[in-house]
Amino acid sequence: MALWGLLDNEASKPKYLTDADKAECYGADTAEVGANAGVNSEGWVLRKVVGSRTQFETLVAMSSGSMGADVADFDDDSDAGTPDIDDDTVLADS
Repeated sequence: MALWGLLDNEASKPKYLTDADKAECYGADTAEVGANAGVNSEGWVLRKVVGSRTQFETLVAMSSGSMGADVADFDDDSDAGTPDIDDDTVLADS
């Protein structure tokens, strides 16, 4: 069993995270990396608020070009109606 998946959904988040950390873990695609200061790599990122600063830690760096068609969901915003799996409320695409 893999420790993380390639799709931007709850089941694919890194398995070793606590429930609290899973709530702040997001799948970042190319557009989100370019549009969000502090997000430095595609893949799974953990958002932490420390005082007045927001920090992003890359947990699993992934390249969408090397992962094939399975990663297409990282770029898919059709899950916008389900906030628990929609990262676009936190990571903007542009």
